[in-house]
Amino acid sequence: MTRGLIILIFALAIGGLVVIAARNLDLPWVIAGLSLPADALIERRVGIISGHRGHDSGAVCDDGLTEAEVNFWHATRVADLLRANGYLVEVLDEYDARLKGYRASAVVSIHADSCVRLNAQATGFKVAYPAASEPSKRLAGCLTARYARRTGLGFHSRSITRDMTAYHAFAKVAPQTPIVIIETGFLFLDRQLLVRHPEIVAQGIAEGVLCFLRDESPET
Repeated sequence: MTRGLIILIFALAIGGLVVIAARNLDLPWVIAGLSLPADALIERRVGIISGHRGHDSGAVCDDGLTEAEVNFWHATRVADLLRANGYLVEVLDEYDARLKGYRASAVVSIHADSCVRLNAQATGFKVAYPAASEPSKRLAGCLTARYARRTGLGFHSRSITRDMTAYHAFAKVAPQTPIVIIETGFLFLDRQLLVRHPEIVAQGIAEGVLCFLRDESPET
């Protein structure tokens, strides 16, 4: 075996290890950054906040299932779907230090609602966004329409709280970054969808994000 061939094999092996490490750290643009300028990377970057992850459990069900677990199932599936469409996706914790000044083409924070049987109407999803951001409003419109279509859930506007309309990450990301928060459903009445069919939840969210990134009409 020639010296040149040995060097080539070694270089390819190192490159493969870097790619694997980047994927495990949710940093796929580490490799892409070698050839793409920063602005181009931001255009392809999407942040997915896994609600409550790294902070607390969120809602806790009688059987021990936590909202944080469910959110993470959904967040990682959304990330995979968007990566399959060529986007550079980072899964972030609830109070991730990287959120400060975060720049991306879109950020979605994924949460779920109560495990408690509140009443027969406690079913459906909701979306909120920073009121002063027109891009965030468009992202919310796409997400609302596409998520409803994919999941069949209704929009539960009556239970949108200040925790959503004044969500902490709205004030942390860069002002030009479109950001929304979605409560994917109630962990009591909507549990079968959220827990047994996380792929449908993820598809609805990913389709909403792609609708926005591709500048499509929410209703198409």
